[in-house]
Amino acid sequence: MTKQTIYLALGVSRQAHAAFWKRRAKYEDAMNGAESQLKLLRREHPGLGLQKAWSMLRPRHISRNAFCREMTRRGYALVRKRNYVRVTRSGSYRYPNLIKELIINGVNQVWQSDTTYYRINNSFYYITFIIDVYSRQIVGVHTSKHLLATANIAALESAFRQCGQSDLQGLIFHSDGGSQYRSRQFVERLRSRGISSSMCDVALDNAYAERLNGVIKQEYLDHWQPKDFDQLKRLVNRAVKHYNTKRIHGRLPLRSSPKAFVAGWRSDQPGYRYALLIKDGQGVNEDLCPTVVKYLPTPGKYAREGRGQILPAGVKYLTEEKFKNRRV
Repeated sequence: MTKQTIYLALGVSRQAHAAFWKRRAKYEDAMNGAESQLKLLRREHPGLGLQKAWSMLRPRHISRNAFCREMTRRGYALVRKRNYVRVTRSGSYRYPNLIKELIINGVNQVWQSDTTYYRINNSFYYITFIIDVYSRQIVGVHTSKHLLATANIAALESAFRQCGQSDLQGLIFHSDGGSQYRSRQFVERLRSRGISSSMCDVALDNAYAERLNGVIKQEYLDHWQPKDFDQLKRLVNRAVKHYNTKRIHGRLPLRSSPKAFVAGWRSDQPGYRYALLIKDGQGVNEDLCPTVVKYLPTPGKYAREGRGQILPAGVKYLTEEKFKNRRV
């Protein structure tokens, strides 16, 4: 049987068949080039997802779905692990949640923090992160062998060093109700810079910090597999540096890295100013931007003596009657 007979049976021409294989060869070359670039990205960011990788590479003539489908077929898809281990323990008192449905419009207005664990063989180590919610930048980090408040204070001090002489008056420090965040030494360091305390009742109300824990562990540390505590510290710092300077964030304007976003925001470049509604929890937006009015307990009502609250600008307290009759 001749080729011409086969072409006639299939209803295609010789020219169409040749054009198909030409396009196919061009497509394979493009995919092979994209695969090589993906390998380079994965060296620095081993847990980089395929959709985020496509956004960074933007390979010509390859759609996002085609890229993800082909790279999955080639074995580059990631398997996500879930972490259900609880690290911090909440006490019987806490500061009220000041950020539920709060609208912010700049850096150093709300920081969130959480402590997570990392297991190496039979040993558990602990990492405390502090993230600026507006820019998604990690401003403080500390890796320790214990869950004492001194580790959280060390993370806070690293955040203060990174901020330098920046005015932090009015900043809200949000966390879970862990005893580390309620210790006298920790609260005193916050108050010395004019920072308010805010705490959540459930993990979903500390979502930015909780999400960061999973990103650092699943996208970086689980792939690098540190062998001991010293190596873990180095790799955590390496992951934080990459996260801040190179990892793009789809929720940030222009899909920039946190450091690039902060630089653009400070220089007032077009596209870097936006209002962020903190969607943690189930509060109701009071339609007052950039401030929000809410009914909250008296500041520091559940805090022990000497750890009182600072009422930040933009957060007001209403009577329960006015709160029930608020305009929604």
